[in-house]
Amino acid sequence: MSEQKDEKGSELEKKLAYKAEFAWSRYSDDQKKAARVLSQDYLVFLKETRTERERVAFAERLAQGKGFKLLDVSDKGEHVKPGDKVYYLNRGKNIALFVIGEAPMTQQHQFIGAHGDFPRIDLKIHPLYEKDGLALFKTHYYGGIKKYQFATIPLALTGVVIKKDGEAVKIDVGSDPDDPVFTIPDLLVHLARTVQGERKSFDTLKAEEMNAIAGGLQIGDEKAKERFKLNVLSILNEKYGITEEDFHSAELSLVPTITPRYIGLDKSMVGGAGQDDGSSTYLALRAILDLPNGTPPFTAGVGIFDKEETGSNGPTGAQSSWIRTVISDLAARSGGMQTLASVHLAFRAMKMISADVTAALDPSFGSVHDPLTAAVLGKGVVVEKFSGSGGKYGTNDASAEYMGYIRRLLGEAKVPIQFGTLGQVDAGGGGTIAMFFAQTFNCDVVDMGVPVLNMHSPFEITHVADLYSGFLAYKAFLSAK
Repeated sequence: MSEQKDEKGSELEKKLAYKAEFAWSRYSDDQKKAARVLSQDYLVFLKETRTERERVAFAERLAQGKGFKLLDVSDKGEHVKPGDKVYYLNRGKNIALFVIGEAPMTQQHQFIGAHGDFPRIDLKIHPLYEKDGLALFKTHYYGGIKKYQFATIPLALTGVVIKKDGEAVKIDVGSDPDDPVFTIPDLLVHLARTVQGERKSFDTLKAEEMNAIAGGLQIGDEKAKERFKLNVLSILNEKYGITEEDFHSAELSLVPTITPRYIGLDKSMVGGAGQDDGSSTYLALRAILDLPNGTPPFTAGVGIFDKEETGSNGPTGAQSSWIRTVISDLAARSGGMQTLASVHLAFRAMKMISADVTAALDPSFGSVHDPLTAAVLGKGVVVEKFSGSGGKYGTNDASAEYMGYIRRLLGEAKVPIQFGTLGQVDAGGGGTIAMFFAQTFNCDVVDMGVPVLNMHSPFEITHVADLYSGFLAYKAFLSAK
């Protein structure tokens, strides 16, 4: 009798209760193979793209290979028709790709927004100096980091210098295996007690102590006052034709050179820098590029934005008017957009995913998570109704109606997903680009991305099963009927 009750109870629990399953167990053999291939391609992406500029350039190369055509908002002469593949650029740091659908944009269109920037170490405007037999770079960290994590690791110097005559010079030192690298030294443990012993962890290494070693040999010119510094300048001048003054018009960053690779004996995870938000960027890009040939029911779009890690400000951030201009231009080229009101109807008709990562439940630090709402590695892409912090400050709170739409869409596509939030209430928090789109476009937005361990570190961790789930989810969203 008791066994029958247990059986009925389990059936009732199965019918009424919710529990996210591990995604790998839901995949077919073919899907598991596809997930492996996707993760291998993703590793290449992580290795080749270390800044937002490189990620936009990578996206443009793939888009051109798939037949996407560049449009310019200043050129009003060319219309688009259903089935056309087009893209827009902005300052080398934004790209938006679209496949034109059958329905007018005032009815509905699908858009996924991710960000290409990630925490790094930027050089200051006057970076190079010498002290105690070394040439060093002064730095200014970008985004929210634990500063000590970026010390004692190999770093590459990458970016662009614009010379006084307007010539653009790309800088890349450290990505080639034969290149030298840079590093930020830390105080040896034998002498650290009195200086660092009482510091709080976030200040173990202070910002003004993040000085990267650039060289250690004097130039042969004995008349020079700063021979270590001048030797570095001489090397840069010989290789790139730049002078110290050219640092004034440069964007140069130190980025980790740790090779992205699989983690675990089963190769179940991917480790590497920039997965926040490189995972979403790559998966959204692959989703739109892998759409079936033909015309989707609704126009499908993917945008890569900059400056998310510092507030989405400036002309390349999500708060910029650029994407509004792009959507307006595309709607006009599609026909029927004769008034300002119709443009705003197209804004409102946009259904959007803010593609950004969230925290994975850390088994060693469970106290900051709510186990009922924490995302778990391997259970699929995470749908987050809201982000922000505390009393839901700094967030977009997706409506119940839109959450229902997402559930139906991904459920019909049989995509393994999980629902979660970032940490315990008042334990911290973080924002995304979702709120900027919701308030600017008056459109429905929800956050969706893979869970990450080691977030904002030089070696972030994602799960192969989650990456494939994210790809399936984004593709299903862009293919909505």
